[in-house]
Amino acid sequence: MRALLTTTLVGLGVAAYAASVGVDIQTQPVGLQWGPCPEYQDAGLSCAYFDIPLYYHNASAGNGRLLVVKANATVGESKGTIFMNPGGPGVSGLESLATDGPAMLNHSGGVYDIVSWDARGVGPYTYPGDVFCLSDEEYNSFWNGSIEVTGTRWLGNFTNQTDIDNFYAQAPIIDAQYRAFSERCLQGPNGTTLQYIGTAATVRDMVALADALQGPGTPIYYWGFSYGTIVGTYFAEMFPDRVGRVILDGVLDATAVATKQSYLLWRTQVSSAEDSYNGFANACALAGPDECAVAPFQGATGADVVDHISKAIETLHDHPSASNVSMMLLRGNIYGGLYKPGQWYVLANETLPGLLDSIFGSGNGTQDQRYRTFSAQNSYTEPAVVCADSVDADPGLTINDIFDEIVNVTRTVSPSFGAFWPIPWHRCSYWPVRAVERYQGPFNKTFANRVLVIGNSWDNATPFFESQHIADVLGDQAALVRQNGFGHTSIYEDSTCTKNIIQAYLADGTLPADKLTVCEIDDSFEIYPGVKGASVTPVNTGKKV
Repeated sequence: MRALLTTTLVGLGVAAYAASVGVDIQTQPVGLQWGPCPEYQDAGLSCAYFDIPLYYHNASAGNGRLLVVKANATVGESKGTIFMNPGGPGVSGLESLATDGPAMLNHSGGVYDIVSWDARGVGPYTYPGDVFCLSDEEYNSFWNGSIEVTGTRWLGNFTNQTDIDNFYAQAPIIDAQYRAFSERCLQGPNGTTLQYIGTAATVRDMVALADALQGPGTPIYYWGFSYGTIVGTYFAEMFPDRVGRVILDGVLDATAVATKQSYLLWRTQVSSAEDSYNGFANACALAGPDECAVAPFQGATGADVVDHISKAIETLHDHPSASNVSMMLLRGNIYGGLYKPGQWYVLANETLPGLLDSIFGSGNGTQDQRYRTFSAQNSYTEPAVVCADSVDADPGLTINDIFDEIVNVTRTVSPSFGAFWPIPWHRCSYWPVRAVERYQGPFNKTFANRVLVIGNSWDNATPFFESQHIADVLGDQAALVRQNGFGHTSIYEDSTCTKNIIQAYLADGTLPADKLTVCEIDDSFEIYPGVKGASVTPVNTGKKV
């Protein structure tokens, strides 16, 4: 059904692109023909298809196709286009604009069209699309009960010797499975295109798309979220003369991705996860049980909220077969739910109560799967992209080295989330290919215009110090905004200060004079009724298990 839907739109891409794209293939770009989108027809979006070369330096590699999606400006006539990548990697541009497009339009003033796309490796409408290595039918038998499907069982800072012994007993099993899995991916339906899925190619796709929509050589306005900041940073370094306005929001450090062994990056990613979890618990405590169902009693503190959830984790640890909820599912729902403070109410009053009722035996076992990001079995787009971008695998690295790092991260950085398995970064030593083109530096180009870098004070997926580091690397070519709140990227809490900076920058390139600007959360933004986002702190809330 989905494959048939792709015929309803006309792809007007080209076999090759203008010299301004900086490639070996040249031709005259053309526009796109917009039509209804294959999904989210009620979201007010337009879609088109755009043909691309699989490899910009060799036409014989063949062609691909991108699903492109547009949200029209909502205030007057459009002043131009902002290209947007929602991150992941693997998040659909179509889905992201359908769900978060209104917030993006609001933050940008509503005077620009926002154009995104399902990048290589993403979704059923782009080719190469979702990366499949195993069929649904063989998934369970292939992983055969390993931590790939069960997740890691641990408490606290991972010092229980039985837990440690059980964890390391999985090392040779995962080693053998990942080696076999690597071969399965090469033999699977995406095997011949894995080498063409990567961020450098995505950058070139965006530049080609900009040439088609607004003309060759024109300045490009870009807004990248999370892993989309890698796209933005690489774009600025690969095409410095095309930098019009570039916003890097919720920064993943591109210099680390380009230079470090990938398994080391998880340590950084969860560095603020405990602060974010504390903020969630403290906000819940301020709301009380009438507005936050996981507050165990009136007058409870954030520590009490954490203790209540921790009792469920302890129950799962000690009695893993007593509930249809796994520890991986519970921890994964908490971690994923922290991304959007505006939805903490849903996490606390719908998602977690259903899971806790099942664990404690008082519910019907119904689970909310909306945040099940750590156990999705169908697509391997995330490792396909992050590992394609990764440095070459260290031949001396062993699975025990990776396990040692996980234990250390759990003990020293994040006791609540450090031992998650599987994580895409951890696969890269086994992934069968690297992209035919990777950007690995330098990070010292001179841009046509300055860049805006934004980071939240307490972001559970991209800690603020990554934004700080990228701003330091870019030096005088960047201005840094610290939004003094929670959540992953700036759009999930309201800050008029941040919005004003974004809109002024888009309008004429104006950026704050100071190297660092701190923006507070609006007093009107409430996480729970009567609980202002600005009043929530990440002060430590007690024992984590």
